[in-house]
Amino acid sequence: MSGDLYRRLGLNRGASPDEIKKAYRALAREHHPDKGGDPEEFKAIQEAHEVLSDDRRRQIYDMTGNVNESGGGGGGGMAGMAAGGIPFFMSGMGPFGMPNVQFDMSDLLNGMFGGGGGPGSPRRQRGGRGPNKHHDIGLRLEQFYAGTLIKLNFNQARRCGSCNATGADTTETCGACGGNGFRTAMQQMGPGMMIQSRRPCEVCNGEGKKTLRACKPCQGKKFIEKEKHLEIKVQPGMAEGETLTFEGECSDTLEFDTPGDVVMTLKVATGGAPPAYEWKGADLFYKHSVTFTESILGFEVTLADHPSGKSPTYSWRGGPLIHGAELVMAGGGMPKRDGSFGALHIQLYVQPPIVKPWSSEDAAKLASVLGAPSVNMASAGTAVQTLELGSAESLFK
Repeated sequence: MSGDLYRRLGLNRGASPDEIKKAYRALAREHHPDKGGDPEEFKAIQEAHEVLSDDRRRQIYDMTGNVNESGGGGGGGMAGMAAGGIPFFMSGMGPFGMPNVQFDMSDLLNGMFGGGGGPGSPRRQRGGRGPNKHHDIGLRLEQFYAGTLIKLNFNQARRCGSCNATGADTTETCGACGGNGFRTAMQQMGPGMMIQSRRPCEVCNGEGKKTLRACKPCQGKKFIEKEKHLEIKVQPGMAEGETLTFEGECSDTLEFDTPGDVVMTLKVATGGAPPAYEWKGADLFYKHSVTFTESILGFEVTLADHPSGKSPTYSWRGGPLIHGAELVMAGGGMPKRDGSFGALHIQLYVQPPIVKPWSSEDAAKLASVLGAPSVNMASAGTAVQTLELGSAESLFK
């Protein structure tokens, strides 16, 4: 984040209060931590708004480059300004009360403003490549399974080639500042004390030139907007959290030489009813409830909502299952990049039977089928049963 408060908000030094407010609101929404923004970047944007929206603090910052009202250096107020090395003037006197000494703070303050004094210096580009823009793309599980194509449309700004992003077809040198982009002003800072400073020219907005005729192609806006179309191709085997990068597809800005990238992050869509499957790695986890009788005699389940779009049916006839047992179906999960598939885990919830005493005859019949118990059932612990099954081809009917 730039140390210059105006650059933090993407503004020029001659920006109006309304422009400062609008720029802050837009950036605050974009970089708010609740929306995934960087907390430190958000604090920097807040600091820039607090200083530049306060007339007194902004005036001190424009003159000293310091965000504190003391102007830097030890102490506050005018004492702080003097201690911080900013000369003050008394009537008929030079800096620090020295008689017959003429002193112009132009060079000092010009260095603070980062300018070289020439035309357009307040708008000097930082250069390099602009920041990336990150967006989340919410997809349903079946879109991850089979792959999908998403078309994204948005407005993209590009520098006007006709005017080289100046917004002008014809210009003239600004008479108010003589073409250097700055104006010198004397300001009273206290009884008998004056300070001479240079500020960006408000007539030409620090450009050093005035527009006589606006550029027709961009209508003086310096940029030309066009509708941009991006195709987001999601391949089977891609997972949540993967990114797709579109190089240089951000809009052009005056601050940077080249635009940043548009980065799309794949996410599982949220909202609506809870998903039937939990996705971990390439495996799917599905919760299924069976009666106590089904847990002993067997059951059949049809997965009508499987992300493959098919409705595989699985029958269990292997014997009694306990509550919490997990049936592992090889090949029933999500696709992998190598063409194979993960497993489907069916987690069983056995509904408890109606509890009633067994008659001796019924108990004897059950013992003849299951065998007499070999442990004290009253003190037996809870067991978890996991059964490995065959491939999906042999299990799906």
